[in-house]
Amino acid sequence: MVQRVHSMTNVADDADDEDIESPLGASGSMWVPLAAGKFRERRFYLGPDAFGDPGDGLEAPTDLVDRQHWAHLMNLPTDVVLQTTDHFGSTFRAMGSLSHMWISAIKPPQSLDPAKLPLVFDAYLDVYDEFEAGPFLAAHGWYRQGTSGLRNALESMAHAAAFSVRGDRDGYADWRSGAVDAPKFGNTLDLIASSPLVAGIESSMTTGSLFGPRPSGVLRRLYQVICHFAHGDPGHTNADFWEGSNGPIFNPEAFTQFWREFRDTFLACCILLKIAHPGTERPVDLMKVAEYAGAPWAGLAPAAVDAYFP
Repeated sequence: MVQRVHSMTNVADDADDEDIESPLGASGSMWVPLAAGKFRERRFYLGPDAFGDPGDGLEAPTDLVDRQHWAHLMNLPTDVVLQTTDHFGSTFRAMGSLSHMWISAIKPPQSLDPAKLPLVFDAYLDVYDEFEAGPFLAAHGWYRQGTSGLRNALESMAHAAAFSVRGDRDGYADWRSGAVDAPKFGNTLDLIASSPLVAGIESSMTTGSLFGPRPSGVLRRLYQVICHFAHGDPGHTNADFWEGSNGPIFNPEAFTQFWREFRDTFLACCILLKIAHPGTERPVDLMKVAEYAGAPWAGLAPAAVDAYFP
């Protein structure tokens, strides 16, 4: 069991900036320098040219955090992100590829006129945010929080698809504005399954279904898995993943588990997007994602991709 206590007093408040340049990682030292990938060492503000709208530029600090609380906020997550990116470079490339695949699925008009955008466009962008935030959180050791966001992605895309297949623009607008609560997830899946297009496809899949009840329904099984993280159920809490530490630690098994849930949720959201916006084309590598689908898909993923993206 890993035991790490997050000390807030390991760096003096009045230390000069030079004091955090580590002695060379001797046994027992507080800091160990990077042996590779030294581009990860430094932090910088982005200059105004990095933004489409630079605004008024940077403001001088008005209430700067002190060194002690900066260390409390950043030391353990920084250790985790350095170790994670030491060993999971190909996984980050794969997640980045899936995230790019998602945001490239709908090509909006230049004017971004709401009347010309697909009904589900706002929800589609929200899902992209979760696909970007989740890897960042998990990379820093916040495995439960990163996976919890995947539930938001799955819910958002399912609700959007349910409104879309019924052509319910008013209901969609009320949901997006917060005027009404979203329906229960199970009810949403039932609404999608009742549409003639989806019902026809589901009936052709003889080995299982996406929208059926548990235990055969893929989306309900997947939702149950990621809800364990959102609810912090036993075995799915930060304390479980951190193995006795009171702050983030590098747990390669937990990060690998996050990657599996990310991949499975991405695949589900792609099919929901196709249902919600039939003009969506099959992403080039989607079948490859399907071939690596996890247990909630019960081997149905390749057939589902072929059925919904003929």
